[in-house]
Amino acid sequence: MMRWTGRHRAMMKAAIEVATLGKGKTYPNPAVGAIIAKGSRIVGKGYHRRAGLPHAEVEALGEAGSQARGADLYVTLEPCDHHGRTPPCTEAIIRSGIRRVFVATLDPNPLVNGRGIRRLRRAGLEVHVGLLADEARSLNQAYFTFMRQGRPFISLKVAQTIDGMIATRSGESKWVTSRIARAAARHLRYEAQALLVGINTVIKDDPLLLPVPRRKTGYLRCILDSHLKLPVASRIATTSNSYPAVVYCVDGSRRKRHELQRAGVEVKVVSPWKDGRVDIHKVVEDLASRQIMHLLVEGGASTLSSFLREGLFDRLLIFLAPKIMGGRLGLPSFAELPLKDFAECYQLRFTRVEMVGTDMMV
Repeated sequence: MMRWTGRHRAMMKAAIEVATLGKGKTYPNPAVGAIIAKGSRIVGKGYHRRAGLPHAEVEALGEAGSQARGADLYVTLEPCDHHGRTPPCTEAIIRSGIRRVFVATLDPNPLVNGRGIRRLRRAGLEVHVGLLADEARSLNQAYFTFMRQGRPFISLKVAQTIDGMIATRSGESKWVTSRIARAAARHLRYEAQALLVGINTVIKDDPLLLPVPRRKTGYLRCILDSHLKLPVASRIATTSNSYPAVVYCVDGSRRKRHELQRAGVEVKVVSPWKDGRVDIHKVVEDLASRQIMHLLVEGGASTLSSFLREGLFDRLLIFLAPKIMGGRLGLPSFAELPLKDFAECYQLRFTRVEMVGTDMMV
């Protein structure tokens, strides 16, 4: 196994940084970056901009031109070796005269998953795998989760005071966090392909639930609405022809279904839990069948707690405002959980803490 040098790490870090330029824009493909270097001198770089456009390796080779011959290629994900919307990257790499290829991690897609590495090695290229692998995988957590587990990567997001309150008991919540924190939270929507809330949030706030910047494709608004209470005049319903929306319910009048469907809302009837509410496992299965790779859940206490109880999440993002509301006035972030004593508390792990304006994100 090759020993990585500081130069190797610096080049792959540069490839990861350039890959972030495509984050949120490449669905259903992963965000990928590539660097071509001769020694410590970068002669070409590229990233995947959008599905259907050239992959990162091809972009970098185009910039490097004839300087690619005898150079090293650093790429954050295994090069493809199949024909999709674009030709195989392996062919372009082999033709270019690249001498060595450093790959951060294998591609879990069954169409790739080692084939690209084998093709390059058969052509006589020196290939090394595993350089900054964890960092590269974290760039495409949703993609890796979907390919390996067959379900979306699920992020739970909550904005609360430091004593854990998301609103007053009367429902007032504008605004718990600062403008900068709210903008950061809206940007999280841009990185997801679906956003889910509960019907109580929709009735209380009448939100649009759109990402910033807005996009009309590759983004689905989802509402958990067991008894089909979504108002036909709600902003979600009246904009559903431009921005797709689906309501998951277990019952509801046929007339109400038809009214929402005429407005452009998709109504999906799913199996209930024992308590009569929508089974969120069925919701996640349906989203997986739609090729949704990243689901962002922004629901209130009931919705968030449903996912927490089922262990159906990969990441919990909490925006903390430096405010204290107190139990008498405040509504807590999570509803009652089936815990008997302290030993049964849900044990999580801090992976990131940063300031967002005057607030903190953990």
